[in-house]
Amino acid sequence: MEKVRIGVIGCGYMAQTAHIPCLAMNPAAELAAVCSRRVEVAEAVARRWGVPFACGSEEELLSRELDAVFVLTPVQWHLANVGEALKAGKAVFTEKPAAMSVESARKLAAAAAAAGKGVSVGYMKRHDANLAELRRILDEKKWGKLLFLRAHAFIGSHWNAAIDSLVPVVRATSPAPAFDAAPLDPGPAFLKAPRDAKFYSFDNPYYGLLDTGCHSINLLRFLAGTEPKVISASERGGAKFAELDFGGVTGTFEFCVNFNMRRWDEVTELCFERASIRILTPPPLEMQSSSTVEIYDEAGALSRRFTLENNRQWSFRLQTDAFVEKVRAGDNSAADLADAEKDIAVIEAISQALHQ
Repeated sequence: MEKVRIGVIGCGYMAQTAHIPCLAMNPAAELAAVCSRRVEVAEAVARRWGVPFACGSEEELLSRELDAVFVLTPVQWHLANVGEALKAGKAVFTEKPAAMSVESARKLAAAAAAAGKGVSVGYMKRHDANLAELRRILDEKKWGKLLFLRAHAFIGSHWNAAIDSLVPVVRATSPAPAFDAAPLDPGPAFLKAPRDAKFYSFDNPYYGLLDTGCHSINLLRFLAGTEPKVISASERGGAKFAELDFGGVTGTFEFCVNFNMRRWDEVTELCFERASIRILTPPPLEMQSSSTVEIYDEAGALSRRFTLENNRQWSFRLQTDAFVEKVRAGDNSAADLADAEKDIAVIEAISQALHQ
């Protein structure tokens, strides 16, 4: 395979500011087609990035000769879009979360198995070079038992690192299509709210927790190396707090979305018998930054602090490069779906605990 021919379904904010630029930077990728239900957006994006084909329907894009598809639509469309791409015989990259419920994630896993095609899920933090190095250090198990974990994710308006002023986003000029819930992921059965436009927005507390909180849960699982159980959850002042049990190790999760808070505030901490670790994660679209990892331990009587360097490698680009190489290698694994299902299960459990 000379170049991986890739089509993009969904030309919204994250497609334009992160995924399409990363595809354009990869010499082994050919961005061959883009699709948006508002076709004028797809056409404008195609002109900006020199994409030879733009269309307004997923069916038309999937009929093209493509090796892989990026599904960059909102989560409520993933069940349909990823499923259609798999049936069309394409390898798939999908933005996180993979689906709106555990049940829907399992349906996608079954579709991937039937198609024999791989699916990757966009947890870009796992591709952060400093976090990957930290995971390697943790595997050495030189600090004794893990005692405690904490994830604090308060998401404000600086989540996009103010990139809008540098990379103008193409906006739709045509009216939005009439809302139709029929093709959308119904979400978990325990949510009794009507499946209307509000249900599929941040006005729905479950939607916001799933869409953004899944990153923190995935990172905690990645660092702990074990699966958590939700012990309790509460909400105060718009912030959600959950107590987790990682196989006898206590973990806490603090989460809030408040765009009137003018900064990105994400800290992850791990405490061991003989060391502690503090991770400062940058805003996702801060292209020139990676996570700062501070490691505090002792060698004899000497107290030491290590800081893994800011290596200037954008995790979104590393994630794209990894997916392109996966397709080039003919790797049709769908392990990401099984992993993403576990994140959704934790989010579901937190949501249910909040409403007990």
